[in-house]
Amino acid sequence: MQVMKDRTVRLILPQKPPGVRMSVSRIPVSRANTIYDAVDVFRDEILPGGRVERSEAHITERVPLRSIVNLHNTTGVRDVSQIMSMLRQIKSGRDVFSSDGLPNIKLVITERGEWVLFDGHHTMLAYMLAGREYLDETPHLIVGDGEGVTVLDEEIHVFFGKHSTELKHRDWRDYVINWQAMERNQLQHRIQRNMGELLDSIKSITFKAGSKRQR
Repeated sequence: MQVMKDRTVRLILPQKPPGVRMSVSRIPVSRANTIYDAVDVFRDEILPGGRVERSEAHITERVPLRSIVNLHNTTGVRDVSQIMSMLRQIKSGRDVFSSDGLPNIKLVITERGEWVLFDGHHTMLAYMLAGREYLDETPHLIVGDGEGVTVLDEEIHVFFGKHSTELKHRDWRDYVINWQAMERNQLQHRIQRNMGELLDSIKSITFKAGSKRQR
């Protein structure tokens, strides 16, 4: 008989000096079949109920934002103006949260130790443009399995929506999703390998567009 393991949702908020305030919530996997389900339960039931106890935590290993694995190519980043609006907010001293009170930035960690951003690409790009270099400098959620923090590769397929079935017997690392494209073209081959390359590409495109407007 298979033992049901809890999922874990870690809410992490930046503090100074380098350190964070962190909460760890456990959600029965029977109520959170997917990573998205775990986020929903945390948002709808745990966070509003005030059952999130945050404690000070010291960061021993900092995660560079540039190294985090993206799930969109440049063409999948729909709104550069939204990034610039978030950038202004961050520079004014206000962190970015969604209307439900959760951080926009949500991640998982693979068994290989890769950090994967499954929500909040625009937000992370804005923080990077603001000069933030490490993950602990941003509010974020980490969803994990069992007593640890990692997830199986198969669980990452859910981030590709209805195209997840196409990833069977394939390595998801070779692909990204573009929700802006026509459905048959949404699953695309990866071009930018991490958030650093995505940022460099976005900056290059924005700079070129700005230069053309000034002519």
